[in-house]
Amino acid sequence: MPIIKTIIKMNKLSIFFTAFLLNIAVIINAQTVVDISSSTPLPSDYNENGLYYEKDIHNYLDNFVGVWEYVNGKEKFQITLTKIVKHHLYSPKVKLNVYEDGIAFQYKKYKGSLLIYSSPIMSKPTFRTYDGNKLDGTFIDYERVTQEVRWPHYVGPPMAGTIYKQGGEYFHPDCTIEKVSSGLVSQIKFHLYLWPMNAGFGSPYDNPIYAGQPRFSIPNDVILTKVP
Repeated sequence: MPIIKTIIKMNKLSIFFTAFLLNIAVIINAQTVVDISSSTPLPSDYNENGLYYEKDIHNYLDNFVGVWEYVNGKEKFQITLTKIVKHHLYSPKVKLNVYEDGIAFQYKKYKGSLLIYSSPIMSKPTFRTYDGNKLDGTFIDYERVTQEVRWPHYVGPPMAGTIYKQGGEYFHPDCTIEKVSSGLVSQIKFHLYLWPMNAGFGSPYDNPIYAGQPRFSIPNDVILTKVP
């Protein structure tokens, strides 16, 4: 009898785990794959439930993968663009739960042959494309931080003197990377921009410690050539 009961329990466990695995398979199979370059309307909550995968079906992202560089005299600016496949973008606080393909960005700066700065290697994508000709995204300028901006006294209480924008944050410029034609040489145009945050009494980006220096710590509006 004990042996029979043991066999029955094992059969029940087997049935349970089989059903469990089948449920997982159903969930996986229920995921909807959508083309990242498509303009087809999606449900308003498509990126909240983990059931959608924005896939680079046409491999447009491959056009940008690799190492690119801009050389100005002895200074060299180099970026590495890496394709990330099926990254799970999950952030419950802002109701984000979606899978996506994209491009991760990393940059280095050289003076002569000396590496003077290398940004952290990102494991998540921050760039995407809709047509294979231009990437849109954002990244972090680790050598620029914002200043604190307070409400001016003329606004009166209770706002006067309180913090309008907290300082000490890295710059997070938006960025476009666009393919340009130059014969047999693969090149891209690199452009950075910041959304206005000046309320008429100061901008967090106007940090006086960078007086006389460019807005960004890296070159902007430059053409980069692909490294073979």
